[in-house]
Amino acid sequence: MSGIAGLLRFDGRAVRAHDLGRVANALRQHGPDRSDVFAGEGIGLVHVLMRMTPEDRFDRQPWRGASGALIAADLRLDNRDDVLASLGVSAADATAWPDSRVLLAAWEQFGDDVWPKVRGPFAAAIWCPRRRVLTLARDPLGLNVAMWHRNEQFFAFSTMPSGLFALDVPRELNEEKLADFLVLNHADHAATIYRRIFRVLPAHVMRVAADGAVTQRRFWSPVEIKPVRLSSDQAYGEGLRDCLDRAVRRQMRSAHGIGSLLSGGLDSSSVSALAARALGEKNERLAAFTGVPRPGFAGVLPAGHYGDETPYVRAIAARAGNIDVTYIHNNEHGDFAELERFFIALEGPVRNPTNLGWVLGLLRQARAQGRRVLLGGLHGNATISWSGWSQTLTHLKRGRFIKAYRQWQLFYRHTSCSRTQALQRLFLAPLLPARRRAPSPWQAHSAIRPDFAGAMGIDRRARDLQHDFHDRLRPGERTAALAPVDYAGDWHAAEKAVTGVEVRDPTADLDVISYCFGVPPEQYLAEGIDRSLIRRAMWGLLPEQVLTNRLSGLQAADWYEKLAGERGELARQLKELDQSPLVRRMIDLPRLARALETWPASGWHRGDIFQEYNLALTRGLAGGRFLRWFESANRPQALTGNLT
Repeated sequence: MSGIAGLLRFDGRAVRAHDLGRVANALRQHGPDRSDVFAGEGIGLVHVLMRMTPEDRFDRQPWRGASGALIAADLRLDNRDDVLASLGVSAADATAWPDSRVLLAAWEQFGDDVWPKVRGPFAAAIWCPRRRVLTLARDPLGLNVAMWHRNEQFFAFSTMPSGLFALDVPRELNEEKLADFLVLNHADHAATIYRRIFRVLPAHVMRVAADGAVTQRRFWSPVEIKPVRLSSDQAYGEGLRDCLDRAVRRQMRSAHGIGSLLSGGLDSSSVSALAARALGEKNERLAAFTGVPRPGFAGVLPAGHYGDETPYVRAIAARAGNIDVTYIHNNEHGDFAELERFFIALEGPVRNPTNLGWVLGLLRQARAQGRRVLLGGLHGNATISWSGWSQTLTHLKRGRFIKAYRQWQLFYRHTSCSRTQALQRLFLAPLLPARRRAPSPWQAHSAIRPDFAGAMGIDRRARDLQHDFHDRLRPGERTAALAPVDYAGDWHAAEKAVTGVEVRDPTADLDVISYCFGVPPEQYLAEGIDRSLIRRAMWGLLPEQVLTNRLSGLQAADWYEKLAGERGELARQLKELDQSPLVRRMIDLPRLARALETWPASGWHRGDIFQEYNLALTRGLAGGRFLRWFESANRPQALTGNLT
């Protein structure tokens, strides 16, 4: 995996290796093992490498192909053997080919038709000297990231903003985008937190001509997925198991030890069980890492949730027989201590600070054990374990009244909703337009200043982006859940830069997505069971108590105890934030001060208290800390005269 950047000039000025070297230095944390630059006529490419696969030791990007084209790519080619076979090259003959060389050879043969054939995360840049065209492409879910800036003199791209700032691109805050972030509107996948810096959209290919003309098109969409039709419910379950197993195995190609992120949920437990089975065939063991609250925690939790993964994880490990679990206790890792360190890598604000401490602690523990690749199941809710409830309205609209009726019954029997509440949630709420009410829904969980929110047009921007602040089971929610957060690729890059550990997700494999979206939606509610497909697929591999569990795990369940211990420090930070006019203009500091002063004695399981303290307070403080970091990092840079 890598960091990449590039510069295409259309003003006739030279691209200098010295300038590209500054970019490589700025991206060093994303590729500490090797860096290379190429400076040509009007074009420059940068690549920094973090070796994660066996073939990475041969990587010398930018790589030149047989046609003279050059590639700089951040990628992992999970279906490497399939792509080689399409080129007529055996895997044995390509053992010294890094993934970048394989991808470039495929692009030289298939052109932009290659992108839908790629499995695995990628952000790739290819320069064709004959046509003098730069091609940028990004994987369908945006797991890897590429950002770009264009002005009258040049077009520049980079894995992260630091590479662009090294080319003297202005570091200016995009206040509208920051406002969206503070209220959790992540629907705009093109804009970034910085003005005039944009992301290449997921599943898109962009072409930039030597004269600066830019075109882009989408190369993949879920609507193109072909139906999957099998003979029985059992066949559908077996098909999912086989498909997921193949994705797990091909994501285990690594130069480092393999581990997993394991919880008691269906997604990560399915991935871990299949990974353990694959390792067991070689008499190897799987190292699993699980976040849990402090020992002895017995706090009251919201209805329908459990706080400690330990009983389920122990049962999973016992069933597999070759899983060794390391438990990461939330109370042992501070959430606010490393915000600035993470800002440097992410170059953006942190959304969920109460998870930052234990997540970084888990990844560092994995690295200490030599496990620099961890398998997880982040996208499982949209793929292998989709709840299936939003299909009910579609059945009603299409006249399948009996099917809609039965799914309505299933919903109120397997959830905490009454019959009336189920009717409201499945049918009425998705059909009726969202009511405009005061205060707006985001005000309960966001510490944004109301006047700043009004000036930024929060509600209008949400409507323009078709973002719904209401929690509704609307048709299309599953497709949106494939890439729910605009900065997901940025976060993956930052997480890996800070810890040196790569998290991979077999539930986001494009073949798994195609299978899960291709099967009839009724398969997810078959036999009167919710999330039926994955439960059938993993029967016999996971313990019954996991397969039949309908509670949801609550991450960092003891968050409020840890937060209470930091209350004095948070008050000190709040006073420091009050010194910044920028923070005072955007963050509702008086609200945060009131929250600290009126600390609840109980009721931490209540929704209103959770929103005020776990969401508004911690996100408001973290958002303010980011703004202070932005101010300090935005000191005037020395004018070099190199680029403008």
